[in-house]
Amino acid sequence: MTHTPIHRISEDLFLVDLDLPLTGFRHFISSWVLTADDRAIVVDPGPSSTIPILCNALMELGVKGIDYILLTHIHLDHAGGSGDLIAKYPDPTVVCHPQAVDHLVDPARLWHGSVKVLGDLAMTYGEPSPLTRDKLCPGCTIQWKGHEIESLETPGHASHHLCFFLHDIVFAGEVAGIRVPSANPAYMRPATPPPFHPEVALASLSKVIARGPQRICFAHYGIAENAVSVLEEAHRQMNLWLEIIEARRDRGLAMDEEEILVEILARDPGVRFFYELEPDIQERERYFLKNSIKGMAGFIKGQP
Repeated sequence: MTHTPIHRISEDLFLVDLDLPLTGFRHFISSWVLTADDRAIVVDPGPSSTIPILCNALMELGVKGIDYILLTHIHLDHAGGSGDLIAKYPDPTVVCHPQAVDHLVDPARLWHGSVKVLGDLAMTYGEPSPLTRDKLCPGCTIQWKGHEIESLETPGHASHHLCFFLHDIVFAGEVAGIRVPSANPAYMRPATPPPFHPEVALASLSKVIARGPQRICFAHYGIAENAVSVLEEAHRQMNLWLEIIEARRDRGLAMDEEEILVEILARDPGVRFFYELEPDIQERERYFLKNSIKGMAGFIKGQP
């Protein structure tokens, strides 16, 4: 059987790497799997192209059936493989944001928009298959094997974003951005692609902070203790980036993404260790850093 990178977090919680053959796309896209006996819940099954990896992982874990798929949002790298996974495991109910329902039933507009914005990256993720409406449970709180998993609407990274709460854990999607664990203080950055509305994203962070989770499971990447501190850092970081970009506008400087990036790397402790990341991870992150800057700059340019 093909070896699959499975990280055991606790007795019933596993992180599955969904690496792609692209520069730096390792230990980046992932899926969370909760197990009980031979049943499972999958949080963000990932893109269509990596469903074989996830299915191999589920087999290695002894999973014979999936009861729920929880989608933090429907971007291709999180939810694009949902239909393909259901083709292999037909039982699950899919919990998603109410705004995601029509896109999951008919993903054509989502797919064409993704290809237009992401180009070859979308093709690498793969085209999503449609789901049937009866499979979807928008915004549901679920009871599973004696556990309650509650969903919370947290728009910002995407208008259709949810977080899921299980005991002391929050499955956070990209509400707090992305994180690269390391021996140094972790590298962490916002995930704010255009169109971006900071007041919405900051309010969502505040809502999650108010819930007081102890651990945070990132979609990209890994788990962190002291979840409230991590979320507060994400809130501070988002405000700092906005201040930097707004100050440039007020000084009449061009909204040059490379110049903004240089200033952010110099001033934001959250990305202080960017230059210590491995070269391929730096290349990946430079692309996504600029995309987050683009979202913020687009908002600020539209403000009086």
